[in-house]
Amino acid sequence: MGSIRRRDVAIQAAAMAMLEEGRVLTKKEFDNITKPTGVRSGNLMNLFGSWSRLVGFIERDHPDIWAQLHEDAAPEPPEEKSSKPDPLAALAKASEEKEEDE
Repeated sequence: MGSIRRRDVAIQAAAMAMLEEGRVLTKKEFDNITKPTGVRSGNLMNLFGSWSRLVGFIERDHPDIWAQLHEDAAPEPPEEKSSKPDPLAALAKASEEKEEDE
């Protein structure tokens, strides 16, 4: 663990890097960022012990940043059904007709 000041600076740097990417990143994704982030993932791991704990601190201590991260990652609306006919519909009709004949 580090001092509260060091942890807060690290949380801010990690949160800003995630905001630039537009979503909550995994450790591996954070490592693959090519731009300077102000803090390395190894330092974050030393300060917080685990990546999920860092994410929890961002969520708890900076709810405004957390809301922006999840606002950008809003789920897309489901796609409209295609105009293609259901391939099993014909099979279902055929089996219904066959049962009626028996």
